[in-house]
Amino acid sequence: EGVGMGFDDLELFRDVDLTLRFGERIALVGPNGSGKTTLARLILGELQPLEGRVRLGSGVKLGYYAQEQEDLDPDTTPYEAIRTVAPLSETEARSFLHYFLFSGDEVFVPVGSLSFGERARLILARLVAQGCNFLLLDEPVNHLDIPSRSRFEQAMVGFPGTVLAIVHDRYFIEQFATGLWAIEGNRIRTYVNLEDMRRARRL
Repeated sequence: EGVGMGFDDLELFRDVDLTLRFGERIALVGPNGSGKTTLARLILGELQPLEGRVRLGSGVKLGYYAQEQEDLDPDTTPYEAIRTVAPLSETEARSFLHYFLFSGDEVFVPVGSLSFGERARLILARLVAQGCNFLLLDEPVNHLDIPSRSRFEQAMVGFPGTVLAIVHDRYFIEQFATGLWAIEGNRIRTYVNLEDMRRARRL
């Protein structure tokens, strides 16, 4: 609501009035250095805006996905990683992980031996197991090859909550997003999809 943000003499954006509603999947786009990660940090509460306010709804539980994947223990397994954050039986844990495309003995493979795409799906699974109903994803498919991106998209399908994703990949945006927030100059504009944004920029 009325958010303005910048650093020293650099203004990133101002007069930002945006509402993210339950179940929406919004792609946040913009040039490098335009303020996408800064906006994410404002939503996380790690930064305070210079003006205006950022507010989460009372029932919102926010989960953050950082592309560095630094919060996974390489010595644990997907099975253990889920059971440390949720009180699930072995059957429940394996069934839950199946939704995120871990099947059979894959749930017992050490995290350090997983591919980047598999670790991405495990981070997503842990956030959902913790009860997060709003996921803030920072470049979730940035380092993934095309098959891994496809499997990450599949893993996202079963998530019923709200998503805001910083993302550059146009194919992923087209498959995933129900709307766009685009940082343009010092404004953040909303669009229905990529075609809507292209059309508006041609005018």
